[in-house]
Amino acid sequence: MPPQPQPQDSGRVLLIFILMFWIMATPDNGPVTFSGPSFATSRLQRQRQAHRVLNSTKWGDFAPRLVDDGQGNSPRYLNLTGFREDDGYGWEDFGKFRDRCREWSSNAFSSRAGGDDWNRPGPSQLPWKNATGRVHGEWVRRPGTKLRQAAGYNLSAIAPEINWQGGSVWGRNVTGSYGKIQMELEEYDGTEEVVEETESKDVRSAAVVRETSASVTVQDVANGAMSWSMRLHGVHWPRQGAILLSTTSEKFAGIFGLPHLSPGPEFFLSSQKLLNVTLDEVLRRKESVRFADPGNPWSSVIEGGDDPWALASHCEYVMYVQLYPLDASDTLSNNYHNHARDGFTSLLDEMEKELRFPTGAPIKKVPDLKMSMVAWSPDCGYFLESKGPPIYPATDGHHLVGMKEEVFLYEFKMWILALAALYMGKIWLMKAQMKETCTPSTIGRVSFYTAAMMLLADGIVFTVAAALSLATINTFLAGLILTFTTFMSTAIGAAFLADVYKTQEPERRTRERNRGPNNTGAAATAPTPATAPAQGDGLPRPVTAPPARAPSPPIIIPSDQDIDAEIAEVTAAAAAVPTRGTTATTTREPQEPSAASLAGRFAFLALAIIFTSVAATSWPTPIRNFYVNALSFIYLSLWAPQIYRNIQRNSRRAFAWRFMIGQSVLRLAPFAYFYLVEDNIIFAETDWTSFAVLAGWLWIQLWILAFQDVLGPRFGIPKSWAPEAWDYHPVLREDNIEAGGLPIGLVGFESAPGSPEMERGRSWSLSGDTDRDRDNHREREKDKERKGTMVRNIDCAICREVLEVPVVKAGVEDPTGGGVAGVLARRAYMVTPCRHIFHTKCLEGWLRFRLQCPICRDELPPL
Repeated sequence: MPPQPQPQDSGRVLLIFILMFWIMATPDNGPVTFSGPSFATSRLQRQRQAHRVLNSTKWGDFAPRLVDDGQGNSPRYLNLTGFREDDGYGWEDFGKFRDRCREWSSNAFSSRAGGDDWNRPGPSQLPWKNATGRVHGEWVRRPGTKLRQAAGYNLSAIAPEINWQGGSVWGRNVTGSYGKIQMELEEYDGTEEVVEETESKDVRSAAVVRETSASVTVQDVANGAMSWSMRLHGVHWPRQGAILLSTTSEKFAGIFGLPHLSPGPEFFLSSQKLLNVTLDEVLRRKESVRFADPGNPWSSVIEGGDDPWALASHCEYVMYVQLYPLDASDTLSNNYHNHARDGFTSLLDEMEKELRFPTGAPIKKVPDLKMSMVAWSPDCGYFLESKGPPIYPATDGHHLVGMKEEVFLYEFKMWILALAALYMGKIWLMKAQMKETCTPSTIGRVSFYTAAMMLLADGIVFTVAAALSLATINTFLAGLILTFTTFMSTAIGAAFLADVYKTQEPERRTRERNRGPNNTGAAATAPTPATAPAQGDGLPRPVTAPPARAPSPPIIIPSDQDIDAEIAEVTAAAAAVPTRGTTATTTREPQEPSAASLAGRFAFLALAIIFTSVAATSWPTPIRNFYVNALSFIYLSLWAPQIYRNIQRNSRRAFAWRFMIGQSVLRLAPFAYFYLVEDNIIFAETDWTSFAVLAGWLWIQLWILAFQDVLGPRFGIPKSWAPEAWDYHPVLREDNIEAGGLPIGLVGFESAPGSPEMERGRSWSLSGDTDRDRDNHREREKDKERKGTMVRNIDCAICREVLEVPVVKAGVEDPTGGGVAGVLARRAYMVTPCRHIFHTKCLEGWLRFRLQCPICRDELPPL
């Protein structure tokens, strides 16, 4: 037999996928040194020129022509890209945008008691001073005065040195009427507050300002379009809770003209002073670099940064965010009772200080971060406004609601620790199950695919947890705990799956060998010339003679008289010897994948699922929801392969009920959090219907496993749907000649049902009972005899106790008719192919360790 080719090691394939994952996960935001210094120098020059314009202008220098302006007003524009009159942007809606900003701010403060002006809020109307946090909500689109198209702009004239891509189709263009928005605000730690001295010395004025930025994700739900993200930079006036943000690109110098878009002169003075300082520091750093970085530090593109050779054209945005003031009475009643006399201002300062630099001070409840938003695209000509009061009722939306970053990190770490606790429970269940499933007989019952689905899910979570623990320092310890627990669960699951794979290897080889001649690899049989075979003396036989029979191999009777076994062995050896007229056939054993190849397949599948899931975050909402629900449904179908294997092997149960119920609950718990909890850590929408379907499907699988355990794996299944398998709980009949009659030990009762042996067995079985019990037992036996069933007693060879066996009389139909009552009655005994009978619990305990008959040592089929 020629040597078979070894399966190829998949280590190289696994290494390639690891390198691909590392390359794709590495952010591509480094300096592009090969682009040459010319582009970087020209961009720096344009930014420096824009900075000089910002530093030299004053309030009122930018007054574009508005829709409602009179004929005598002369418009004024700035020498900034996008702010020039020749650029053709829709600045006629600028007055409408500014009025809308003031309206949102007035509505936010007028809803509280006091009625102070939003520009100078009272001491009881203070919003969060630090707006760092995450919020989400819904938006509605409102058209501008004039419909604008990308084809109406001459980008070569607006930014002549740029190679623009995209043509007449711009990115970030919202065409739907409504959608969803998610915003992550961040105030820089290294930026100090800039205070503009005013003549009035009013501490409540817009003199205090901070630098801030926001990452915004917008979903166009109305059109089902893919979501897109952008980054905006701007300033925050903490005393008023007003935030003004803008995108910045080569066709729109938003950050340099931002103070001219502020609500009033005080806002302009403070923001101009802050930006003059911060923008100058950034430009000085870029100018001091020997190999200039051509990237834009205020770029609005999040994924990968700007390509200096081919910039994509996007819609530009100016966004105004108004934080809602906190409820002073509610905040004082829930936190710091001893600060009530100090005033709400002192309380708010203490709360923010405790959140930012925790010392252990008790905080019962942290108020939510709530804000309203209005975004305006001056080049695409439309408005996006948050949905909420007073225009929309509270049932339709509450503008943008979320939590501060410190609260979010706390919730996130608690969720990670809770998930780690779930995995500790999974580890305990798996270890307990491995102690029970420790023999070849019990391991053979386990479905390989059920164990593989659990291992694959644990491996994916381990990969994500490892990346998460290294991504941010804030969640490092919690992520490290989750990484450890998922690694332990994956390692134990891999060891269990390896035992299942190794134990079931002969079964797979037999199944592959019996699939058909196409998979056997047998060589073709070459025909031989039709010549007359020779006689025993070497002469040819006559043509009319019948074909000669093949010589029969000699049969040697062994000493133990096992003639059948010896005949089968000699026949198999003779069949392997080629005869005349045929050629030798070589049967190639089916190749089984090695452990390394199997691990490579699992790694490839896990990486494919991770990459697809990451890509699904930018898919349209219906497609993304379908993908998530389908993936969840497949994952929670982990017991379906075990149900199928129970039917194929005629096995009632492979896992302990503690393991099946525990694993089902622990693996369903994370889905319950994301599908049912509104304020979850990823702001996922609640979907009770989908969760009910997932939980119901998992519940149905457990019920099917319970029916298989109680009624048998093939109860209600047509015989043609499953292969032949030995039934350990058959219906015993006196006239069952085809099955070999009754089991050994009951044969003696066939000819003499009233024999002394039977009566002795009955009296012995009832010797320990009371008179009433014996009378009830005799009545039950008489009732069964009237229905055509007799109860016969036999000693179990394992426990040496009496076993009562119901036997159907000859010529009588089964009184149970194959129903549930008959199935439960037959569960008391088990009959082996060698016609021995035992208690069910006794033989099941024996078969856990040895697949041999306890009496004759004959091989038994597995359960």
